Amino acid sequence: MSVSNKRLLIAAELLGHINSVADIGTDHAFLPIHLIKEGIAKKVIACDIAEGPLSVAKSNLVKYGLADKIELRLANGLLGLKPNEVEAITILGMGGETIADILTDSPWVKNPEITLILQPMSCDDRLREYLYKEGFEIITEVGVESQNRFYTVMKVVFSGDLPQVGREYKYIGKLLDNPNYAAITFVKNRINSMKNCMREIETVERKQELYNELKIAVEIIEKTLNFNGR
Repeated sequence: MSVSNKRLLIAAELLGHINSVADIGTDHAFLPIHLIKEGIAKKVIACDIAEGPLSVAKSNLVKYGLADKIELRLANGLLGLKPNEVEAITILGMGGETIADILTDSPWVKNPEITLILQPMSCDDRLREYLYKEGFEIITEVGVESQNRFYTVMKVVFSGDLPQVGREYKYIGKLLDNPNYAAITFVKNRINSMKNCMREIETVERKQELYNELKIAVEIIEKTLNFNGR
């Protein structure tokens, strides 16, 4: 099987070669199958909260002869895992707030030895804000286009530090460190949405603090884009 979903391919690329990984919300287990078949991971635990997707995942494992290579678990978030059971965790295709809730429910993930690969479908700004406040460091972010939509895939580790970051950080993270087409488009779309929000709240007195934050962040982001010749 070759994975065509770019979100999954980028996640696998950021993961790199690793001994053990848990895929949370695995759905049909396409990512775990890819990780084993390509020799990226030696052990994969595929978790999902619903029995339906796991049933399909089981059929896929049998189809590709991997029923003895990938373990399926019915579990909510990370609650089906033991601390230190895996070296990496992938959580893809969920809302940013949901991902944050999953990490909150299992505080043992605050371990510098565990790599997190996160791909929020929405609310990436809230996820970045959560990660920063909880001491997680975004090592890298890669923009990706999938089905005419633009997303970010993050490689994250726990450091416990709270380094100085600009007001733009929660909105675009480190996407402009890897300014591919998808990242640039993602950032431009974010600027437009921020400006729309500013227009809506410009005359709302109780939201002036938010307006000022957005204004400063947009100015920084636009300056960075112009600096990169975009």
